Amino acid sequence: MYRQSIQFPIKDSALREDVHALGALIGETLRDQGGEEFFKLVEGDRVAAIHRREGDAADGAELQQRTMNRSPSAATDLTRAFSVWFQAVNTAEKVHRVRRRRQYLNDSSTAQPGGIADCIARLQRDGVTLEQALELVASMRIEPVFTGHPTESTRRTILRKQQHIAHDLLDRLNPASTSAELNTLWARVRLEVTSIWQTEEHPREGLTVVDEREHVLFYLIDILYRVVPLFYEEIEVALAKAYSVSAEELDVPSILHFGSWVGGDMDGNPDVHGKTIRETLHRHSQVIVSTYFAECGQLAEYLFCGMRPARRILKSEREPRRRERRTRRAHRFLQRHIAGRSGARAGATRPHAVPRVLRTDRRAAQGDLRGPAQRVSESRRIAGRRGARRRQPA
Repeated sequence: MYRQSIQFPIKDSALREDVHALGALIGETLRDQGGEEFFKLVEGDRVAAIHRREGDAADGAELQQRTMNRSPSAATDLTRAFSVWFQAVNTAEKVHRVRRRRQYLNDSSTAQPGGIADCIARLQRDGVTLEQALELVASMRIEPVFTGHPTESTRRTILRKQQHIAHDLLDRLNPASTSAELNTLWARVRLEVTSIWQTEEHPREGLTVVDEREHVLFYLIDILYRVVPLFYEEIEVALAKAYSVSAEELDVPSILHFGSWVGGDMDGNPDVHGKTIRETLHRHSQVIVSTYFAECGQLAEYLFCGMRPARRILKSEREPRRRERRTRRAHRFLQRHIAGRSGARAGATRPHAVPRVLRTDRRAAQGDLRGPAQRVSESRRIAGRRGARRRQPA
């Protein structure tokens, strides 16, 4: 297929604009950081590669001649330049998926084809009852597994910079942004791209199991940990809408789990053994427990602030004070148990007791917040969903 024959659908025109803008920005960065000669070298290889792909034999020979006998440092810089560009394209595609999803969410009359709401609505139209739909969901098990790929391990610093670029690109979608704000956002994108170019992709020449492990933990904690609860909430909202019931009445079973070969796959890898397995399990436990501990404090602060409106709807002032004391004690006990599990307080709790403690104290706090009439509408979402669906990385 010739490059000129590729036609973008109208719905993807914004993606094409983002790719072109990011490509121009990366070109400016390469010129600033490597000089005009380096930019011309990269651009010449890029044009020759395009012509070779279109079937021009002469340009294929030219590309081979251009890349022959280059020094290792020049080849490394060239590879890095194209790598940065492909990463930018991937980021633009992720932003475009968010853009398209928002367009569907803003149009209540049309569900996203193939999305959760669309599938559940089709089940309802086909005569599947709510009980049958819940049974169908319960019969499912989705388990993505992270595999060991040392060459794909990337510094967490670069991964976070790519996140910042995606957030800035999403902020540019705000129709209320002024031209000055858009210029500021684009300047930040340029700064992040420049910073990525100046940062080594890998912390050392020889990547280790530790690098792979930290790469996986970034996705587990920084991304999936925050996305999984929303996944279950979307299922509940879709069921509630399709079957005209309250989402508060639904309890979607856990169907999403995660596994990882990183740190434990000893098949043909002499660097993976019993010690790496123990260290990997300890590191996973350490990271998730530390995250629980930090969020427990944030959750307690949020819930304490959110309890004041509830005092107006109760018959006496004594009852809300009792509820607040019970909730505070529950969170203090919860933090104490978590601290003991993470080693912050030796002997504070037994490791096997942590899941039970998390469930018991969470339910106690959630029950106190609900009240007799469940007047605190966010209590289930904050105190329940945020704690119930997050699994310790496998």
